[in-house]
Amino acid sequence: MSYTYTTNQIQLNVPGKVLPVTVSQVDGVEYWPFPNSGTDPWYSGAGTPRYFRWRITFTVTEVNHGSNLTRDDFKFNGLDIRVNDWIAGASDPKCLKIVSIESKSRTSVTCIVEDWLRYNTFKASTGNGIFNTGSAVVFTLNENGLPMLDPLPTTVGLDFFPQVFSRFQYLNPQINFVLEEENHGFNKGDTIAVTPNGFARANAATAGKIVGVVTESGPGPNYFMILPNNRIIDFDPGIPGIKGDYIYVDVDGTLSNVSTNTNKIVFINVTGPTPTVITGNQEDATVPNGTEMVLNGTTITFTGSGGTANITEMSAIINAETANTFVSAAGSISPTIITSTSAGTAYGLVGGYVPFSANINGVTVNFTTNGSQYPSISTPEDMAIDINNASITNLTASATPTVLTLTESSGGSITITNVSPDVNLNNFVGASNISGLPASTSASTTEILSLTRSDGGEILIYENSDIFQTNTGVFSGQNGSLPLALNVEQGIRTSKGTVVVADIAARDSLYAQVGDQAHVLDAGFGEWALYLYDGSSWTLIATQDSSNVDARTITTSFTGPFGGNVDIQNIGYVSPGRKITTVSVDVNTELAGGLSAPFIEVGTAANAALFMDQTDSDLSIIDEYILLPEYIHPAGSGSELLLQAKLSHFNATQGTVTIKITYL
Repeated sequence: MSYTYTTNQIQLNVPGKVLPVTVSQVDGVEYWPFPNSGTDPWYSGAGTPRYFRWRITFTVTEVNHGSNLTRDDFKFNGLDIRVNDWIAGASDPKCLKIVSIESKSRTSVTCIVEDWLRYNTFKASTGNGIFNTGSAVVFTLNENGLPMLDPLPTTVGLDFFPQVFSRFQYLNPQINFVLEEENHGFNKGDTIAVTPNGFARANAATAGKIVGVVTESGPGPNYFMILPNNRIIDFDPGIPGIKGDYIYVDVDGTLSNVSTNTNKIVFINVTGPTPTVITGNQEDATVPNGTEMVLNGTTITFTGSGGTANITEMSAIINAETANTFVSAAGSISPTIITSTSAGTAYGLVGGYVPFSANINGVTVNFTTNGSQYPSISTPEDMAIDINNASITNLTASATPTVLTLTESSGGSITITNVSPDVNLNNFVGASNISGLPASTSASTTEILSLTRSDGGEILIYENSDIFQTNTGVFSGQNGSLPLALNVEQGIRTSKGTVVVADIAARDSLYAQVGDQAHVLDAGFGEWALYLYDGSSWTLIATQDSSNVDARTITTSFTGPFGGNVDIQNIGYVSPGRKITTVSVDVNTELAGGLSAPFIEVGTAANAALFMDQTDSDLSIIDEYILLPEYIHPAGSGSELLLQAKLSHFNATQGTVTIKITYL
């Protein structure tokens, strides 16, 4: 279930959209599926569920204004209403968000509205979250999440403005920003960071990508609210990269998720875009040749064979301009929709006495919910709850108090068989049924047109005649969301300095950026090391050994019994310009019991015997062997030299050997 929120970035010289409307129909379509606590009386599983989404139909009064920059010059009408607009009753100013639009014209709109955050539900003593039919007002929010209500229609009451304005002061969406992470388990007060794998509680490794503090752990198990560290930007489709990326601005002003030596961090990518998809409702639509529309500022003229352009031809013409409009088009199979009728039902209405059950597209649905209209009787609204709870692939149910509708979104067939009858032995489908639905409905064979904008931005259609919109059922709108980005303070971010970590593995798990340093307490040989991050990898800049300027001795030891044939140990690093003066091998206990004669080599990974080879010592007797290599690590090498000892012991059962290297 989508639960996104989008603000509206105000455009200069365009007035706020405030439209007086008259609501003629209100039908509940969906209950909230999750309890806010064990005693939530209004969610779908409670005894008294209340809708949080409704289908409403309203007529629109056109409003004239003075701007030439709107979809229609100098006017707003029904075609300007889009997803994420809001509507409030004129005399009962409950505010609801428009979450989808099913049809619209200049004078009429049918849409789905939502009691966002169930504010109205818990404000009303009855749990009723919507106004009644009659006068209402459609409006937008600005980028601060506040309603734009200038000028107010004369149809509203005196308390309209203060009540509406107060509603958006409650959990203001820019201060309590809703984000999604499946089964997150976050609690109020948790500090949250964003990573490529999603949102998580922040720790030392992710502290550079903290986005805010949890203010609410809901609504539901998959959503949470944060108080953002800074403003969240949700109006720029040009935010690159994926969730968790730093976004940089380069010297030429372009944004990139790739770090260079010349760019600076300005944002953190919080979430990627959700595409805007506008799907028509007219099957096998065509438009006459010469039909013209303006799509996101680009003129599109349709021409097809036989005097009309079909869906395939319209899609090809629209797709030829995708680079200019950011919109692509395609035909898809129409959804299969069946609607109940009370004619021929057992009780003269759609309903039956619980419990009863049926199999719908291979899934058994047990009907137990009841009471929306009559005690112990499951009517369409009750049936819809149980069908949706069964999670049937591609199938959803919606209802009014008297009509049940099933929609198979992929256009597949709908097959219903009886499992068990109601208490009066009336079956779900068939003769004297209780559902009013057909037992078998064939798959759809028609097409509908869909427009998609993958960056989540608006699809804006303008035409003088409305032929394209009427014939296809595709209208202007924005039901997706642009990428979210958290603004980084002052537009740049300096390196977070030096982070202290336990070992190399902890260093590699850091979310680092150019210039960060990591002080590793144990770099693999019992000594500290300091590393610098260059944007892609860590570079060693100092070690415990290289920090010393006087003569220094580094040591390692091998102690039997041994397994396998060979052991290799890191002795330590020396920095460029240092001279190795002595290398000694002390045989404290002779090596014995091996399969072959043991030997030792002292050198580097590239040359194991650079300072001492296997002939320079005898590990079978207790003794001390000293060499004077006088080796200088070249000053221009640019990197530290790792010294190693390689003991070929061949499964010796005893022995102790100590290696010492002295350098200046």
